Amino acid sequence: MKYTKQPKRYLCLSDFEWRVLVKGINEFRKQVIDEDGCVEAVNELLIKLIDAPTKKIRVITEEAK
Repeated sequence: MKYTKQPKRYLCLSDFEWRVLVKGINEFRKQVIDEDGCVEAVNELLIKLIDAPTKKIRVITEEAK
């Protein structure tokens, strides 16, 4: 079986949005643990999110044009 390379996805999140996302994934992880499910994939996602590098970007708005 041949695997194709998956495209990378990038998100621009504010600090608030990032915290909400981390908290939501952690809450989902707790639910999976309570149901005696496998949390391996959720843990990997949470680690990727927490360890993701930050980069400052310039946002161009319609008003600035």
